[in-house]
Amino acid sequence: MAASASSWKEAEESVLSCTAQIMNQAVDLLRSRTITDSSYTFESKVIAGSTPGKHFRHVLDHLRILTDAIADWQHRFQTDSRAVLRVDYDSRIASKLVDMETSVSTSLREFERTTDRLYRIFEGSNGRLYNQSLRLCATTPFVVEMDSTVGRELWFCGLHAIHHYALARVILVKELALKGINDQFGVAPSTLVHREWRKESNRADVAHDALSQGRNDELPATGGGSTSARQISSASGRRSRSSEQSVPHSRHLHSRRHQQLKSKL
Repeated sequence: MAASASSWKEAEESVLSCTAQIMNQAVDLLRSRTITDSSYTFESKVIAGSTPGKHFRHVLDHLRILTDAIADWQHRFQTDSRAVLRVDYDSRIASKLVDMETSVSTSLREFERTTDRLYRIFEGSNGRLYNQSLRLCATTPFVVEMDSTVGRELWFCGLHAIHHYALARVILVKELALKGINDQFGVAPSTLVHREWRKESNRADVAHDALSQGRNDELPATGGGSTSARQISSASGRRSRSSEQSVPHSRHLHSRRHQQLKSKL
């Protein structure tokens, strides 16, 4: 269904681009003016203590922690080649902005700034940073460490964002009934790929069925207004009955055409 990356460089570019696009889902929504500060701070009746702003802030916290950790390690690595890269999502962010979860404009600014910074950190990496090992810290409540890589944590931040977008979407669409929220907001990249694959597969099945029955002149369009197989069959049947009454040799001609098409399949 989807091809594999052929190198660390290609894998890094793919995951980086995908994560940035996920961040830009929030940027596009915050820019659209669909959300006001009032709806951004609306407390859900379904998800206790939850607001859209809190979910967006939480998404940013994780990506900022990762980018801060990488930037700090890159600085230390210049003088100490044995420096260890550590990431702790349970840590507090020193540069926490108090109005990040209450102000749409502040949140938008931080999403744009963090996404730009993400690209700068990976500039010139050519796949090396993607495969860089790191120690992931977790509070369980005991602090434990485990092995991971920058690429894996970058992907985690993207999927973590999708999860919280989906929760924010419940509040914005289901509770506040806001219009103008993109259908792809809060949907995982793998789901979007699978949906597109299913769409193309279904299109190919309809085309194959039509060709198998000798109706290549009635194939569905690739655009939005495609004709269903049942509609094709019904229309063909009506024309067939009409032709039998007006053209004596139509059945013979149709049979010859059908055999020719079958030989091409």
